[in-house]
Amino acid sequence: MAQASSIRPTTLNERLALRPIGLDDFSSLRYLHVSALRAQTLDVLSEEEAAAFARLVYSPAYVSLVMREEAVGAWLDSELVGTVSWHAGGNSGSVASIGGIFVRHPRLGIGGRLLAEAEARVHQCGFERLSACATANALPFFLRHGYEEVSRGVRSLSVGCVLPVTFVKKCLPPGRPASATLN
Repeated sequence: MAQASSIRPTTLNERLALRPIGLDDFSSLRYLHVSALRAQTLDVLSEEEAAAFARLVYSPAYVSLVMREEAVGAWLDSELVGTVSWHAGGNSGSVASIGGIFVRHPRLGIGGRLLAEAEARVHQCGFERLSACATANALPFFLRHGYEEVSRGVRSLSVGCVLPVTFVKKCLPPGRPASATLN
């Protein structure tokens, strides 16, 4: 007769580890960014726009773009399943901008956890507002997390890589920020 296991099943949230992205992670980061964009924007980006993004991601310039931001990865066991990055934006010193959120497995809460981590870190650094450029498929995600639509336009990531986006913003709550925790 088989004995019942005393090992309790773990949840995805318990298995998910957040940590800063380093240079050794760029191969995984590049693969994640291209595969997530292609899989999740089939209806909203043209093949030319997706191909231009892929060329940028696999170019040497992409490392420089990402390294100018604070980037955090979500790791499920040894697999990079999501990233978020942010940087100071605007001239007022009160606004930070999300560089991008990429998630391999959408609708499991990974993107929400990454966004909450970025918001906490941004708030800890003294920023009052957070902005982002959302592709059409990502706009509902940002709206669900309290962002409001500001305008629509394009985001030029590099020469030859221009994506249609919706600009969104969120005012961070006043007072002491939530603590950002890295596993």
